[in-house]
Amino acid sequence: MAILFIPLLKIAFRLAAASKAALCAVLMLCLAIAPAQHALAQAVTGERLAALVVTPEASYPADIIYDKVVRGISSSANLEVTRLTLPKGSELEWLQEQVNSRTHSIVIAVGNQSYQLCAELETDSTVVAGGISGKPNGIPTLSLTGDPRAALSQVKKIAPEVRDIRLVYSVPMNGWWYDQAKQVAQEFGIEIHGYRADDLKQGVKLYEKMVRESTPKQSAIWIPLRSIVPSKTILPFLLEKAWSKKLPVVSNNPSHTKLGSLMALYPEHESMGAQLAEFAIAHHNRLATVERINGTTRLRLAVNLRTGAHIGLRFSAEQRKRFDKIFPAR
Repeated sequence: MAILFIPLLKIAFRLAAASKAALCAVLMLCLAIAPAQHALAQAVTGERLAALVVTPEASYPADIIYDKVVRGISSSANLEVTRLTLPKGSELEWLQEQVNSRTHSIVIAVGNQSYQLCAELETDSTVVAGGISGKPNGIPTLSLTGDPRAALSQVKKIAPEVRDIRLVYSVPMNGWWYDQAKQVAQEFGIEIHGYRADDLKQGVKLYEKMVRESTPKQSAIWIPLRSIVPSKTILPFLLEKAWSKKLPVVSNNPSHTKLGSLMALYPEHESMGAQLAEFAIAHHNRLATVERINGTTRLRLAVNLRTGAHIGLRFSAEQRKRFDKIFPAR
């Protein structure tokens, strides 16, 4: 950091007697470049940031998932990771005491329970969250939902005839995904059609409207990971209508593929942990290019071959090798 920062300070002091305006200008420049210079110094010196990773107490198989995410975070060469497990029934006061008793630059909350408590912490550390299925609550978040660019790329590979993707969305829950998807969809020759719902009743009506307005084979229905209309409520209707109209249904939940949706995109958890580490570092260094909410970029793929054949899709043996889960099970 001294490479540029200290010389600028020397210039500032020389200008102090001559011009107050010039002094202020140089000091403002020093403040502006400080975060970037710190990031550069960290990269050059190999300095590691202390990170506290908070995960909930969990039993199998959730504990395996959390272990993989933490392993991915720990793979970052720029972080020194300590893990804190939240006992069941933990309250904010207990977590606050634990955080205050440790020295760290970053707090990473993994999972919804950790997320809810860590969002309320009083700390000077950078607080981010990952592995979240629910709606964002104000802190930088890496969602379990697939990153729009990564997700749309996979949709186009599996169902190349798709020209538009339609989804019912709620601004607080998944408006971020809709907005980001709109920005990148043209790269894949896809249009995003959103049906905004503010309550469950309106959402059900919009799902019905969405199916009516969809074009067979060319329109795909997207089921958000968390929706204003619970998937268990709307899924039977969607799968029935999509089958009769030959509409690909895309989900974030592989169990939906087992029930009849065409495909599901879901996280590779260790890779998501590595992405979460970089996401946390970027926010700690206040990089302007990083979003407040991002989706997971490394995705696994589940495909229902029977649904694909019904729609008119045939997959080569080479394609099938790249599917992480195939339904119906052989």
